This record gives sequence, structure tokens and C-alpha cells, in this order.
Amino acid sequence: MKELTRYQLKKISKNLDYYFNAASSKDIKEGLQWYKNANVICKDIAEKYNTNVFIASQVISAISPRNKWEQNIKDAYLIFEAIKHNMHPEDIKICTFHSNKFKAFNIVTNNVQICEKSLKTYNFVNNIALLSNDHLTIDIWHLRACFNEPINIGSASIGRLAYNQIKKLTIRKANKIGLKVYEYQAIIWNSIRNINTHLTANN
Repeated sequence: MKELTRYQLKKISKNLDYYFNAASSKDIKEGLQWYKNANVICKDIAEKYNTNVFIASQVISAISPRNKWEQNIKDAYLIFEAIKHNMHPEDIKICTFHSNKFKAFNIVTNNVQICEKSLKTYNFVNNIALLSNDHLTIDIWHLRACFNEPINIGSASIGRLAYNQIKKLTIRKANKIGLKVYEYQAIIWNSIRNINTHLTANN
């Protein structure tokens, strides 16, 4: 996806307004706490396994593809427990792709970092670990909200220019109403998933 036009950005702004205003009180309440709860989990992992919040959040991010959140957290603890007992990736089973499991082990054992070129996961890590208001996790659901279209997983990738445009726009909109961008994004994530329940089962 190339650089977005002013017209496209105006449409995105209106679409985000729509999904934010459509959020239920439950969507808002859960959205305000989601990243804070994730941060607490990472702090617990860091304390239990003598690591830091940033590494814990990177592991969670690495094993997140096609992995439901509750299972994602269980799998993260399992990985750290396995490493504590000198086990290897092939010794355990988790609910994501093998490549992501090996990536998670590599993050812990070899201090391999998720770098900035991995746009979504890098921003996700910083949102969880630092509760950063300068990063935005643009996943498939945020893209669906932005474009108000049922985007498929295979076509959910956007270029750096478009990513940064959406990021700046979303941060600006969140700050304008007194929210952190991760709170705003989580509320919209809840809202659009609940409105489009027919898409939720397989994504």
C-alpha cells in the first residue's frame, strides 16, 4: 500500500469515529485495561523467570499469530518454564506456528530483538512493555476499522509510509479525546470484533 491521500485519511478518520462511537460500555471498560493487564502479565513473567518486561512482551508477540490471547499467555509461561529447565523448542507444544515458537526461544536464549522493520510486532511490544503512547499496533482489525472493509489476513500488510500515516492519525485522534493511543486502539478492536462477529471465528 502506497502513501495514503488526504481523502483516504479523512475516510479513515470517519471510520475510526464510527467504530469508537459504536463501542459498548463493556468494549470501553475492557479496552482501557487491556494493555495495562498485558503489562502486568509481562512484569509477572519477568519476576518469575529473572528476565525483563521487554523480553517477556517480545515472546508474547512472537507467539501471537493464530493464537487466542488466553492461550498465548499460557504458552508464554510454558516457554519460559521450558527454558528454565534447559528444554528446547522441539520439547514442547504450543498453539502457534513452529517458526514462531523457535523465534520466541531465540529471543530469550540469544537475546534476539524484534526490530523496527517488523512494524506491527515492534509496535505491539512497545505498547505492552512500555505502555507507549508513541507506538500503535495496527493489526488486521485496526485495518478493517480504518477502511471499513472485511480485509483478509493474506492482504493485511501495509507499507511503512501508510503505517506511519495511520499511526499518526490514530495517535492524534486518541490524544484529542484524552486517551492513550493503546487504549483507543483496544476499544476500537473490541468494537469492530463485536460488530463483525462473523469474521471473528477464523481471525
